Amino acid sequence: MKIVLKPTSAKVRENPVGFPLALLLAVGITIWTTAEFWRYWRATLPLQAATLHLQAVQPENGGWLGDRLRVTAGQPVRLVVEGVAGSHAFAIGHTAIASPAIMPGQEWIVEFIAPAPGRYVLYCTQWCSPNHWRMRTVLEVADPNNPDAALVYAQEAQRYQLPLAQMNLDTPHPAAMWPKERPNAAAGATAWARLWPDVSPTEAAAVLGWPLITPEQVYQNVSGASGSALPAPAQLSEQERWDVVAYLWQTQTTPQALATSAALYSQNCAACHGESGAGDGFAASFAPVAVPNLTDPTTAAGASPALYYAKIARGGIGTGMPNWGTIFREDELWALVATLHTFLFDDSQ
Repeated sequence: MKIVLKPTSAKVRENPVGFPLALLLAVGITIWTTAEFWRYWRATLPLQAATLHLQAVQPENGGWLGDRLRVTAGQPVRLVVEGVAGSHAFAIGHTAIASPAIMPGQEWIVEFIAPAPGRYVLYCTQWCSPNHWRMRTVLEVADPNNPDAALVYAQEAQRYQLPLAQMNLDTPHPAAMWPKERPNAAAGATAWARLWPDVSPTEAAAVLGWPLITPEQVYQNVSGASGSALPAPAQLSEQERWDVVAYLWQTQTTPQALATSAALYSQNCAACHGESGAGDGFAASFAPVAVPNLTDPTTAAGASPALYYAKIARGGIGTGMPNWGTIFREDELWALVATLHTFLFDDSQ
């Protein structure tokens, strides 16, 4: 019997889903590639200029009325502001954009390139009514590569990490010790050079706890109290110790910063707080609570730089004082802090 072995042919089973999957994948890759090319091509095109219109009315009637202020970073912008009721001027925080006074019937046009993505506060810089603080709106600047991304207010990194939750911002902080005469920074510089010629005042301030320490606490330290960061002062009078405190505060800022903040204070703060900080500005009578007298030594000697910073940045709850942390740059906030302390100290050279 002859046995013949014949090779058997195995039938290859076809994958019923392989081809459709490959086709779907190819189509998906084509669509993604086309979309990316389209996005890249559009990014290379110059952005068309945006024209925005606002009407300036009294804050009780809406403040800034008109178009939604939304543009794209890098886009040319033409902002047209028409005065309708009241006298107003405006600036946009974290930019150099500002206007002069705009009266009813007048029109002010400003052209600029939209800044980096974020939310920028457009605010009135001229006291216009008891509700002046409400005269604000927001310029939204979208990211051209991600136009639907959430936007945050333009703010810089804080210079110091402050324990804001533990600072009791709305509680009075009166000093138990305060100067009987206005301390003089120049006299304090002379005393410092005589007693501690090799000690850096900036480094000493940091060791003492700047910016969380108050003028009163530094005075106690300079008085030679236990644990003083400075060698016990020899034969310093009470007034000379306060002069040293004034000098320490002066070394934490510069004349340029004080000049900048003086303009900011005059424009945005003096209406309520008064030109000298006495709380006697022409708009103080409209405030829902008494405006503090920042020249009162019991008030000023008990306020740390951090406390002033936080109050300016956050605003006063229930006082009618708005927040400025979303408007001023970090250097401007600290420069304003320095200006407030000049109401206690004589900073003249």
